[in-house]
Amino acid sequence: MKQNICLKSSKEKNALYKNAEAIVLFLCKECVDHIRHLSLPEELFDVIAFEVQKQKYAFTETGKITSLLVKNGKTFQHVVLAGIGAGKECTPNHLRAAAGNVARELRKHKIEKAVAAGPILKNPKRGHYLKALAEGLLLGSYEFDKYKNKKENAEKLTEHQTAKTADVFAKEAAASDADVNTKAPADENQIAVTIVNEIEDAEAILKEASVICRAICHARNLANEPGNVMNPEALAKEAVAVAKKSKMEAEVLSVKEMRELGMGAILAVGAGSAQEPKMVSLRYANGGDKPFVAFVGKGITFDSGGISIKPSDGMGEMKDDMTGAAAVLGAMEAIAELKLPVNAIGILSCAENMPSGSAQRPGDIVRAASGKTIEVVNTDAEGRMVLADAVWYACRKGAAKVIDIATLTGAVILALGEHTSGIVSNDDTLADAIKNAGHRVGEEWWQLPIVEEAEEMIKSSCADIVNSAGRPAGVITGGVFIGSFVDEGIPWAHLDIGGTSTAKKTEGHIPEGCTAFGTATLIELAKML
Repeated sequence: MKQNICLKSSKEKNALYKNAEAIVLFLCKECVDHIRHLSLPEELFDVIAFEVQKQKYAFTETGKITSLLVKNGKTFQHVVLAGIGAGKECTPNHLRAAAGNVARELRKHKIEKAVAAGPILKNPKRGHYLKALAEGLLLGSYEFDKYKNKKENAEKLTEHQTAKTADVFAKEAAASDADVNTKAPADENQIAVTIVNEIEDAEAILKEASVICRAICHARNLANEPGNVMNPEALAKEAVAVAKKSKMEAEVLSVKEMRELGMGAILAVGAGSAQEPKMVSLRYANGGDKPFVAFVGKGITFDSGGISIKPSDGMGEMKDDMTGAAAVLGAMEAIAELKLPVNAIGILSCAENMPSGSAQRPGDIVRAASGKTIEVVNTDAEGRMVLADAVWYACRKGAAKVIDIATLTGAVILALGEHTSGIVSNDDTLADAIKNAGHRVGEEWWQLPIVEEAEEMIKSSCADIVNSAGRPAGVITGGVFIGSFVDEGIPWAHLDIGGTSTAKKTEGHIPEGCTAFGTATLIELAKML
């Protein structure tokens, strides 16, 4: 749960390089020819010239790290060359990924004080590159080691296994929400990185990047928590704590209140669990007369599949089936801290999908809050059901646009792989805005068409709609199911992060485990509204 780098900006001074334990140079192939524009110690120019001769610019390949020890007076100094590609490859996202690799390289060598520079940061108009570099360092330094076998962590796990789980988690999360700022690090485990640049408003850019990364890492923490810790009540209490800290309005619906509102879909999903479902809404109003946008997240804190139980292999990964809700909470947290001039509603639809004598069964028919009836074909298609009541509720809360985000399908992996997420939307303008926002922050999205037969595929012979149309066009039919519960005429988009929410290995700024994919896109989208 660490994010152990603190950043500050500085104009170039030769003394900065001389006094640093490590010098990090971000270089594309073209940048190498402009290295003399930096005020580096003279011996470093010879080192880089030697690397060019030896590697033929191979050290500038995207994400490649070349770590050297260079004589600095009577001591040695680490020099890290971080490649950011050549030509069109030299993008902010390549820089973000390279910086993520750098963060772990500095930690590996136990560096406490480093200076980062690169010719690309000499251009005052390259603020988006500075932001990407900062995000890469901060996100790349993330670790979830809370339950490693250390004495203090063992004590925490014991605490979490008590009946006080939700309260303990909320207090602990609040206490560990350390700020990433421009001050010197407060403990010996942090790395102070000074970024040498000529960017306009550099300090403001670094501050914004730290707020965004802190929110993303918070979302990662939530989704990385095990299912015996992160249940609907714990997630709801965490949302309330965030709202209180950020001065947002918060509301948590109990089972009784959801029943009174007719939310039969989410109640059916949660019926098999000892943990009661929760519907959480956060309200941020700083946009004057602007219409409200709703971000709605799937919060299945553990998904066994219910009666339609999943295979045991990989079921443990289903603790992250609440990543959509975590992304919404992280986005709302950052939107409030950045004081963006928008009106936003965040809704977390939280339940645990378990098999038991009280669980919903295949063949059941339930009535959602909209009045529409759902034939439960497959209890493992539960995410769209909790979202059905949630997007309806977002409309009741006054949303003029609705965007839901969910680890909804495995089909999206077959369609788009593990680095691109899917969009299903009734509004191309909204979908384009999401794609543009994602591209700016290094998260790629692809819009799938709502094919003509999609609505026909989810019709039921004995109810209004089925909760699963099977594998064909699974991403589309899942999205269309959710969209059918949004009020007519309201622009809506469904974001399927089923392939991008979790990473199998650490690469660049993306850690193994929960990625919190989508959090940055929602924040950037809010900035554009």
